[in-house]
Amino acid sequence: MTFNLEAKKHTLRLLHHNVAIVSSGKGENTTGATVTWFMQSSFEPPLISMAVKAESHLYSAIVENKNVVISLVATGDKNLAGSFFKPGTWDGDTFGGFPAKAHEYGGAIIKSSPAWLACEVKSIVELGDHHLVVAQVMDSGINNEDEKAMSLSETGWHYGG
Repeated sequence: MTFNLEAKKHTLRLLHHNVAIVSSGKGENTTGATVTWFMQSSFEPPLISMAVKAESHLYSAIVENKNVVISLVATGDKNLAGSFFKPGTWDGDTFGGFPAKAHEYGGAIIKSSPAWLACEVKSIVELGDHHLVVAQVMDSGINNEDEKAMSLSETGWHYGG
């Protein structure tokens, strides 16, 4: 049996992924990045699972701080999503150049985000080049109830395969 690498790549890229700015840390030690590999993984307790690149500033902050804020990106806001391909940091009342506010657990809530989750990291599975972070939702908020969350497929970008 031969493994069809093109079929694998194509099929993995068909999986549905939301786009979010994930941040971790407090004060000047906060960092954030665009993350696209998410899913809800439990109702009780409410858990989110996400894959984060193991050799990233964000991953180091998550390991150290054991918290994340997930700010979903609104449909069509490629400017926000693309801005965090490089790590974002605080500068006054902006995070990565976008109006934001700090969450008491740590991390940054992007004000243009339709909705956000603040989570406590419960477990990290260290397999592969992206490690699986399992986090419990501890707080959440809605910034704009009428906005929809961006999916990776609508951006024209590919991250997967």
